[in-house]
Amino acid sequence: MPGLASETIGIWVAAGSRDESAETAGSTHFLEHMLFKGTGSRDAKTIAAAFDRTGGDSNAITAKELTCYYSRCLVTDLPNITGLLVDMVSNSQLDVEEFERERGVIIEELAMSADDPGDVLFDDFDSLVFGSHSLARPVGATKDQIRVLGHHTVIDHYQSTYIPPRLVIAAAGGATHEEVLAMVDDALAEAGLGSRADVWSGAGNGVHGAGPVGTGDSNGGAASVAKGSHLAGAARVRPDFQAGVSHTVKDIEQLGILLGCEGLPEGDDDRFIYSVMLTMLGGGMSSRLFQSVREERGLAYAVNCVASQFTDTGTFGIYAGCTAENAQAVVDLAVSEWDRLAQETPSQFELDEIVSQLSGSMVLGLESSAARMNRLARSEIFGLPLESPMDLIERVRSVTAEDVSEMAGRLLSRPKALALVGPAAEVELP
Repeated sequence: MPGLASETIGIWVAAGSRDESAETAGSTHFLEHMLFKGTGSRDAKTIAAAFDRTGGDSNAITAKELTCYYSRCLVTDLPNITGLLVDMVSNSQLDVEEFERERGVIIEELAMSADDPGDVLFDDFDSLVFGSHSLARPVGATKDQIRVLGHHTVIDHYQSTYIPPRLVIAAAGGATHEEVLAMVDDALAEAGLGSRADVWSGAGNGVHGAGPVGTGDSNGGAASVAKGSHLAGAARVRPDFQAGVSHTVKDIEQLGILLGCEGLPEGDDDRFIYSVMLTMLGGGMSSRLFQSVREERGLAYAVNCVASQFTDTGTFGIYAGCTAENAQAVVDLAVSEWDRLAQETPSQFELDEIVSQLSGSMVLGLESSAARMNRLARSEIFGLPLESPMDLIERVRSVTAEDVSEMAGRLLSRPKALALVGPAAEVELP
């Protein structure tokens, strides 16, 4: 991204909470915390000070299929930050005393999430639709699971998942491709892993002494790791979608509603049709749901479509927050608008408006180095083509009004689930 003085770099691990068992639940998120607690050459305070010194944004995220450690910094700080991230990921000490202190911090974090009705709603929906599958569990597990999670369990998780070919380094910003590769070389050597060529060939020490590490780059691939092969070691079983209704009663003012069905998996061939349909139905202030539920009838403040996508499945949902008295009307109206989109082909004018909205958001989003870094990594991990912004726009423009109606009907015909969080209310699936 010529002209930028900053760079966003991330080390991604193709492993998340989905890759845990009931006994190891919480290990992925716990490990994300622990990697900031010290390596053989840096203690926790040194790591924190090194990130703060850049004046940028540094953090980590744990998801159901991915973990990422990232930093946005000045290009001049990138060599130090690259070395720091590689050291954290490859040489974490996982000290037992730090582990016990962090256990309390994570329990507090989970307690904070439990106080957020939105977090509870989305966790409840996943629990409802995925049943006994590992995707049903919250990313951070439960407080009871964290209280009994063993130190050795997290170490085992670290040694079994933070290994090639699950690891990808992605970067976007003002540094050149060659500069980033040189920085990665230096960071690997500093961390005691050998040169990039040594590590890829298996001649170096490797991460935890376990073979080559894949380094994703701005040219879209790793030297010895086939694109999309990073999930090859993940023993993942596709879940069956479970229909039904769940209600967590909370003494709050609004009732959170999430109505949905099985959606599309990551990289599905119809993902551009899916995006257009999501946006048309509930993707902004001009969307059908927003206009019908909020503007015309005043039944809710917030109403929109949501989607999650995984390697082999996904969920589609309609979210709304309203009073308990309005809940059934909101659910009925949401299904009615969904059905109308399935039954009546939208006008070319409406389709053109949505295509314009999506095209603009795509291009604007790609002006962010963090978004570019994220896109590079996900393309590498999931084996998706890395298309140019103009190619993406053309894919969106190729969607027809008939495609949108067909997609809405396809989803509408699937079994549905309804999750509710808030005051007691009688709400049924239409």
